[in-house]
Amino acid sequence: MNAAKLPEELCAECHCPSCGDDLSPGKCVDPWSICLSCARGHRFFIMPQPPLAADSVMDGANLPSMGDHSPEAIANYWLSDPLLRSLLNQQLAELLRIFLESRRVTDEPEFSFCPICGGTLVEYDQPDIWVRGLRCHRSHSWALRGYRIYSWPLELLAEPSDAVVSQLIAGWLKDNSHLKPYLHESIRRVLTCSPLCPKDATESGA
Repeated sequence: MNAAKLPEELCAECHCPSCGDDLSPGKCVDPWSICLSCARGHRFFIMPQPPLAADSVMDGANLPSMGDHSPEAIANYWLSDPLLRSLLNQQLAELLRIFLESRRVTDEPEFSFCPICGGTLVEYDQPDIWVRGLRCHRSHSWALRGYRIYSWPLELLAEPSDAVVSQLIAGWLKDNSHLKPYLHESIRRVLTCSPLCPKDATESGA
């Protein structure tokens, strides 16, 4: 498992996409990810290279039993152990981090400023219907999808709102045959213990 690295383009300066202030390294319970935060408390993350889909399937993997561990200990174990982290789906790693940090984010993240130069971003037409194209006056071009802003090879993951986290947890807890192979029972237990887990989230896939 290789830890995330700060891209060279952001080493000299890095700006908050929400307010334009400088971003600097912040604390993060996921030792493999990089947290960047501004003085106003906006946080963005650079994630490690995610595992290939086939490599993150839990079925048949020789994993330790965690039945007697607390949800906090389980989440820490999955995030800190190199082998387990290398198997962990990137979105699940994000949800485990959110569970451990217990932060609350009421507002959706905004993407108004270029992370590279801090210039104001404006929308422009581009061919991909699944993303919004954003560009600054220095022609730094970005694609925005959900709470991810990227311009290959740069990618920043914003801290999602509580509403988004609840939706993600509900999606993972549904009896979804496509997601089930990636969700270890111990991780399911952590998600169900989250204060952001919707009360009506189904556990029929357990």
